[in-house]
Amino acid sequence: MNIIYADFWEKNIGWLIPLILVAFFGVIVLIVIMIRKYAKPFKNEEKPKSQEEIAQEELNRVLEPVQDEKTAEQMQKFDQENAIKEDDTKAKENAPKGEDKPIGK
Repeated sequence: MNIIYADFWEKNIGWLIPLILVAFFGVIVLIVIMIRKYAKPFKNEEKPKSQEEIAQEELNRVLEPVQDEKTAEQMQKFDQENAIKEDDTKAKENAPKGEDKPIGK
């Protein structure tokens, strides 16, 4: 019986070594996955940021506050005019487009 067992290892050593190496590293990968999944120090507590938060942070980083009073007044005036124009366009969009006109006129 020992002769067959020794003969098995001699004949199949060529594919057993890579198989043992793959199994060894596979076990290491499984251990690492389990540690990262269940160990508290490795858990990621950060929640991903939304696109709006990322855009706001980027704008805050790039834009500089207005220090000139004249420029600040011009910007405020533009914002007020722009708000009025937006209100007008919304009113035009909501207005009926001929549905209330009598037929034939």
